[in-house]
Amino acid sequence: MRTRILTTVVLLLLIVSGARSQNAENPAINDQVKIFTTPEMRNLTEVWIAKYLQTNTDFNFELTPVSRAEVKDKITGDQAIGIVMQQADVSSTIGEMWQLPLGREVVVTVFNKANPLAKELTETGVSANELATVFRNNDKNRGTLADSKNRENLNFYVLDEPEVKLSVAKFLEVDPTEISTLEALSQDKFLKAVQSDINAIGFCRLSAITNLEQKDFAENIALLPIDRNKNGRLDYYENIYASSEQFERSVWIGKYPHSMIYNIYAVCSAFPENAEINNFLSWLTSSGQVLVAQNGYTELVHSEKQSNLEKLTPPVLMAEYESASTGSTAFFRIFVAVLGLLLVLVVVRYFIRKQKAKAPLLNKTRYVKLLNEASLDFPNGLYFDKTHTWVFMEEGGRVKMGVDDFIPNVTGNYTRLIMKSPGEKVKRMEPVVTLIRKGKQITLNSPVSGTIKEINESLVADPFMINNEPYGEGWVYKIEPSNWLRETQFLKMGSSYREWIIGEFSRLKDFLACSLNIMNLEEGKPAFQEGGELMLHPLKDLDPKVWEDFQNYFINTADTH
Repeated sequence: MRTRILTTVVLLLLIVSGARSQNAENPAINDQVKIFTTPEMRNLTEVWIAKYLQTNTDFNFELTPVSRAEVKDKITGDQAIGIVMQQADVSSTIGEMWQLPLGREVVVTVFNKANPLAKELTETGVSANELATVFRNNDKNRGTLADSKNRENLNFYVLDEPEVKLSVAKFLEVDPTEISTLEALSQDKFLKAVQSDINAIGFCRLSAITNLEQKDFAENIALLPIDRNKNGRLDYYENIYASSEQFERSVWIGKYPHSMIYNIYAVCSAFPENAEINNFLSWLTSSGQVLVAQNGYTELVHSEKQSNLEKLTPPVLMAEYESASTGSTAFFRIFVAVLGLLLVLVVVRYFIRKQKAKAPLLNKTRYVKLLNEASLDFPNGLYFDKTHTWVFMEEGGRVKMGVDDFIPNVTGNYTRLIMKSPGEKVKRMEPVVTLIRKGKQITLNSPVSGTIKEINESLVADPFMINNEPYGEGWVYKIEPSNWLRETQFLKMGSSYREWIIGEFSRLKDFLACSLNIMNLEEGKPAFQEGGELMLHPLKDLDPKVWEDFQNYFINTADTH
């Protein structure tokens, strides 16, 4: 009976598929792409188009300037796109539209590296409230920044651009007219002023102080760290100012004040299935990015570019083209849909009855799986390391290495691994294995030094074994150690490791609470159960940005705790 029903369903699907292919019409040929742009994006959009036409001479387009309020009404159909700029902390006028980030304008606070308070400012940062207090108490563009030891005069400068002035007013929570009292300078004059005045505090675009070739900041100028939570120190998630590369990635992650960010988007009414538009957007997110930086904006980070290209891949859906169907075709479609639904209901009812006949009485109480030290295993006889790995010396002197129970329970089931090859040498605290879940990944370091003699080839086909049997069939390598006696001094066993893991849970809670709060991610809500208990696999469905943060500020710092 079951076989007959399934056979019938398969045959019906084949018939429906054939009918669809016969009735479907070819998609309309795209004669002209309509590009709408808001005024502040017109220059960059024109530069993009001019460059794109050099290699795509048959690109047929019409460029039309529109106001931000008109964007949603103008961009309709599958042959229209918009290029707009949206401040990150403003309710979006394009919220319901399909969006693709293309770059951003980042407003930064800078100071002269020779400032007498440079060391303190770099270590503790300055809150927006402190800067606002200094600004309001200014006397002819001068104020005081006080600490327990120094009171130093400061001179404020601002880049003469509307977006910069508006962002500064919002960031400092002052009236925009107050910003007009600052000395507004062109980019060249701004740089000279900050570089020559040791008491300078300036507000400008990130690109204004970034050297495009060296990817570093202008000479004698540094970013002024912002103490976002106003606790008088730079916490690990606020310490993002060491280099332009680290800072740009952190802006994307969401660690920088939203009032200081303007995002540049391409928007469409829906996913751009039109080939001309899709190709143009792919170019904008790859080759076109160099023009973003050249025109005074901040380009996408590498991970964003990859994410964009994946986002532009057409979704795999069972769908058919809209066509001018005849009445009989419409009737046929309705008939097929109803018939298919009836067959599905029959199959579902059959399996429900079969399941009920076999299933025992079930306890209807719903248990929520929590993540804590009680949910983990701590087998005796294994050495554990702060890299969240374990090792065990076998007879013959080789060391079997695997991943501890903590990491799989945090990240969820793995879909792929990147492992080293037999014969490769590894050193303690250097990358040894990458665990991947649906494209998101973390890399763990080696607990010991030596030469890899054997890899667990079963993990290639079934990486889930690390989740299911981390201390058994889910081992990763067999290593011939080169410094075993010395390195075992850094490893833990039994109760010692259990105590350390309790601290890791506290650190994990702090990481999730801080990162998700800073980034305003809706996905973060399921990470905790009521009462502050961690849910099983809290990182499982979170954004790749959170996984990158987890790698940098949790995994890579584990050995320091």
